[in-house]
Amino acid sequence: MMNLWDYYRILGIRQGASDDEIRKAYRRKAMEYHPDRNHSEGAQEAFIRITEAYEYLTSHPHGRNITEEEARRNYQAWVDYRRAEARKRAEAYARSTYSDFKKSQLYQTTNVIDGTMVFLGLALAVAVMAMTVFGYIYRMKTAATPDDEPSSALAVVTFTAGLAYLVISLLYLSAWLAQQRKKKQTQDATKKEDKESV
Repeated sequence: MMNLWDYYRILGIRQGASDDEIRKAYRRKAMEYHPDRNHSEGAQEAFIRITEAYEYLTSHPHGRNITEEEARRNYQAWVDYRRAEARKRAEAYARSTYSDFKKSQLYQTTNVIDGTMVFLGLALAVAVMAMTVFGYIYRMKTAATPDDEPSSALAVVTFTAGLAYLVISLLYLSAWLAQQRKKKQTQDATKKEDKESV
């Protein structure tokens, strides 16, 4: 019978890994072992085990400094109430195509948007647009002859590319903010449950 520490090992992550690390590890392993992609003999069982590990680690307060006794109790609750259900779902995912699996609610929960990259994208988009406008104005002012003047068409294309990148970055920012709100709601719900159980 597996325990909490086995689940970390199965996903190839350190004990106490963050939720984002767990999601990223599961995504990698699921792509590697899904039976639709991996036809080796043990792939289906490996996929089921990593799915079981993912569901356990994302549904328990593993990241806090909990005692080994608390970890055992949590694990026992998992065994009693959810393990069979998680395994049944994992078996169904293993029978599906990888394409269908990627559309599943479980796989969708592994999406992680990196906030740093979102803000870097926004900054880059704004910089491209600003440099295009100010560069064009500067070149127009300093041009001695019509041949020295910058290309209006090139300026429009560059500005449009920056604008498109800005729109994409804003969409990612919106998704990242929604992810952060959901994460905070989950943490608040966990804290509330912890207070009620004390």
